[in-house]
Amino acid sequence: MALRKQTLDGNMETLLLAVLADGPSYGYQIVNDLNARAQGLLAMGEGTVYPVLHRLEDRGLIDATWRTGDNGRRRKYYRLTPKGRRAQRENLRQWQGLVRVMHDVLRPPPADIANPQGDPA
Repeated sequence: MALRKQTLDGNMETLLLAVLADGPSYGYQIVNDLNARAQGLLAMGEGTVYPVLHRLEDRGLIDATWRTGDNGRRRKYYRLTPKGRRAQRENLRQWQGLVRVMHDVLRPPPADIANPQGDPA
């Protein structure tokens, strides 16, 4: 089951910051790491990831440097800035809070709350 795009809206920055929290990486590797960590629930492409990386860079949450890899190709490596690390931690706290709320709201209520009058269902 792949997640719908609407489910991810507003969360791409959090996902990319989490991947970059593991260390600097370049765009194609970030896409691969993101998809691998999502265990098949995402099918992110570079066209989705690069605009978010640029937005994070514009906001000062990541910075980028060009490096030449082992194969001689130049790649743009992204890394979290101190501001980005703070944002990543705050995004994680916010996400954990949302998960708790979703769990509490979506779980079936106890029988006495679901049927306070004791009426047969």
